[in-house]
Amino acid sequence: MKSTEYSGSDVEKMADTLATLVAGGMTLQGAQTALTYAPEGLVHAARVVYEKRLNLIKEIPDPGILAERERKVGFWYSGPRHDDVVWPTLKARLLQELPENAVRGVDAASSKVIGLGSPPGKEAISTRGLVLGYVQSGKTTNFMSVVAKAADVGYRLIIVLTGTTENLRTQTQDRINDYLIQPCSSIWHPLTSVDMDFSVTTSADAILSNPSMRSIAVVKKNPSRLRRLHKWIKTASATTRQNCPILIIDDEADQASIDVGTKRQSTINGLIRDLLANPKAAYIAYTATPFANLLIDPSVEHDLYPRDFIVDLPRPDNYFGAERIFGQFEAESLEDSVDDGLDVVRLISDLEVDSVRPPRNKTLLEQWSPEVPDAMDVAIRWFLLATACRRLRANKVAHSSMLIHTSMLAGAHEKTAEAVVDHLDGIRAELVNEAQSAFDVFRDLWESESARVKADSFGHQPIEFGDLMPHLIETARATKVVVDNYQSSDRLVYDKEHPQTAIVIGGNTLSRGLTLEGLTSSYFVRASTAYDTLLQMGRWFGYRVGYEDLIRIWMSSELKSWFLMLSIVEAEIREEIKVYEAEGKTPAELPVKIRTHPQMSVTSAAKMRSAVKAQVSYSGRRVQTIMFNEDDGAWLESNITATKNLFERLISNGHHENELESSRRGFRDVSADEILDFLDGYRVHDAAKSIDKDAISRYIEKERAEGDLKRWEIVLMEPLNGEGQLDLGLAGKVRLLRRKKMYIPSDDGTANLKAVASTSDRVADLDVGLDFIRKSLNLKSTDKITDRQLLQFRQLRQATDRKGLLCIYPIAKESDPDLDKSALEPAANRRVPLFAAADVVGLCFMFPDSRNPRSVVDYVAAKIDTEYLEALEEELEAADKLDEAKAIEDELVKA
Repeated sequence: MKSTEYSGSDVEKMADTLATLVAGGMTLQGAQTALTYAPEGLVHAARVVYEKRLNLIKEIPDPGILAERERKVGFWYSGPRHDDVVWPTLKARLLQELPENAVRGVDAASSKVIGLGSPPGKEAISTRGLVLGYVQSGKTTNFMSVVAKAADVGYRLIIVLTGTTENLRTQTQDRINDYLIQPCSSIWHPLTSVDMDFSVTTSADAILSNPSMRSIAVVKKNPSRLRRLHKWIKTASATTRQNCPILIIDDEADQASIDVGTKRQSTINGLIRDLLANPKAAYIAYTATPFANLLIDPSVEHDLYPRDFIVDLPRPDNYFGAERIFGQFEAESLEDSVDDGLDVVRLISDLEVDSVRPPRNKTLLEQWSPEVPDAMDVAIRWFLLATACRRLRANKVAHSSMLIHTSMLAGAHEKTAEAVVDHLDGIRAELVNEAQSAFDVFRDLWESESARVKADSFGHQPIEFGDLMPHLIETARATKVVVDNYQSSDRLVYDKEHPQTAIVIGGNTLSRGLTLEGLTSSYFVRASTAYDTLLQMGRWFGYRVGYEDLIRIWMSSELKSWFLMLSIVEAEIREEIKVYEAEGKTPAELPVKIRTHPQMSVTSAAKMRSAVKAQVSYSGRRVQTIMFNEDDGAWLESNITATKNLFERLISNGHHENELESSRRGFRDVSADEILDFLDGYRVHDAAKSIDKDAISRYIEKERAEGDLKRWEIVLMEPLNGEGQLDLGLAGKVRLLRRKKMYIPSDDGTANLKAVASTSDRVADLDVGLDFIRKSLNLKSTDKITDRQLLQFRQLRQATDRKGLLCIYPIAKESDPDLDKSALEPAANRRVPLFAAADVVGLCFMFPDSRNPRSVVDYVAAKIDTEYLEALEEELEAADKLDEAKAIEDELVKA
């Protein structure tokens, strides 16, 4: 009988049967053989349909994947089947709330994640995967979709690990109840509830042995809860556990799950590994900050390194991320302007930072009596204005939140809250009494802020202050102050029927996963040493549709510079993952590249108790100087002298300043000795984290010993036009670039230029245009060229000899010589004029890919504030004790 004689629905159903057998652990050939009772033609046609479905999911372009090779080949999941229950129900709900193309993206991404895991019928499962999303970008929706499909396909026990606080666990449980459990209540057996974390329950055997039942637990990363869960599973018989596929979803996986040497973290890591020791247990980590997960040692077989796959979720179109706020790192070419992001960051003075940070000594903390200082007052007033504006715009009341984060310590939150409540009462009284001076303060703030970020740039109608007045008073009356930490009883709840207008004060709860609905104003001061969690702290990232112009963030200048740098590192790591995807590499090959990133010293430092040795590699990297001592004329002049000495030495050794292919002045085939001598004499800013002279020198020496980086090209990156002004020992003076600095006030006279190099500088020594490079790389004229692509182009032209490239940037001491420094108003935007004591010489070292795996060099990672970490560890232990008492109480209630 020919396959064409069967109806489409018959073939689809038989394809679903094949999919079910494969999910049950059979090979596709074995499943086809098992269907001997069905007509051969029907089974053949079904196999064709099944394989088409497989390829459709395999070839979905987004999300990108980095996977262990066998998983790419052995992709088994062909997508949802006609008899699935949980995913179709969830999908129908999502289509009511999200655009169709967004749901299509969630469907595709979750199918890919399921397919990269193991079929639930496989005899042994030990999957380790990582899904990399963005802070506040819908990761929960993605993992709920994975849970739905896993339940449909046969995973019997789903464990969702949340953060370390009950508030976050409750928020996650609430969403899972609403979207997954309640709509399909007949197949779910929930092991936890909104009011109750895991505690010993009905016999594990009775629940886990039922092939048609799905159990789900939403559990804190807390030792007592994880121990109870592990012991409960162990009470099931060996046969039950052998036949029970378990899926563990670790939300905010870089928090608490990773063993970084502290007692508590080691305990939690060990307990997660105990859960994974079950015969059929898959682990999928979800995080937006992959630093810590990719620092796990992949050679430790049973640890949590994502050895099987890394899925890189695409950034949503309307997502407000680090680049929107802090801007692009650099332009494509020297002549292009750089987007510095939205003008939404406001700075807190160092004096104010000190006043709002609590003392760490417990006795002093009890006596501490904070007040609301100037910037916090402005942030609160802006929150009231922005919320009133949102109400007027939308003609309705919606959730609106402000974040105040001055400490991780719970003891400080209540004290800060008392001060904020008193201050808010005073503002309310002024407004109710219609004090003209109060209205004037609000009017001035509204008009100045509205002028800095214009409503019409986002398609919104500008609003006059007079129209806001009635809504402002209503908003002030409706605003409440909520403390959210492990001790707080007044939990933050956002429900649809009762819109919240809340100023939320907290620490660890707010830094991890907890969603602040309608976040408009953030006041953010944080211990400056916990760098690795800073991006996670960016609760202001996310979706801000309808109030994009109203977001404001108050932070210290130190934090702003760290956020700027960390967002750059994060973007580079994501780019690295994409490159590895394109090159067909596996996750096992990734950690070396990530761990040796020149700026990983910053992010990994917070995972260590004291100074530690780490390694760095400059393979394929560009390392540039961006920080300069603006007021130190001798410091700046010494770099001019070092550069002039280099050029004069080269000329005296027979080099000529016009040796390059390109129209720029520079030198070809320069000895590595000259580069090392120059680097020795050049001065780097003490606070520079990405450029370590000693490490670069040792790296060059190691590469040279292997036959690479023996020769260098040097390019002087003058602007194309202008008068020569600086004597660097060449025939004719050097033209100077004009650069403004970032507005990051500092007491030590530091100027941060954000970047001196542009992407296209990677080929500055070659006589080629970007259009020619695009053609060579088969790119469209509108495609943006990445540094990686330029490196590939360069290495195609230098197949045998791996040379280094040093670009030197002569920058004028005054970015705008017509400005009078003394007459300037205090800066209030993102770029301000440079007024250096002498001209500035910036550098960018551009390294080719290394062919020598031994070229990594050691450095010492920064020490961090152990006193602060110890205070935080004490708080977490106190929270664990409280939770242990609650667990015992829960069990008594159940009994």
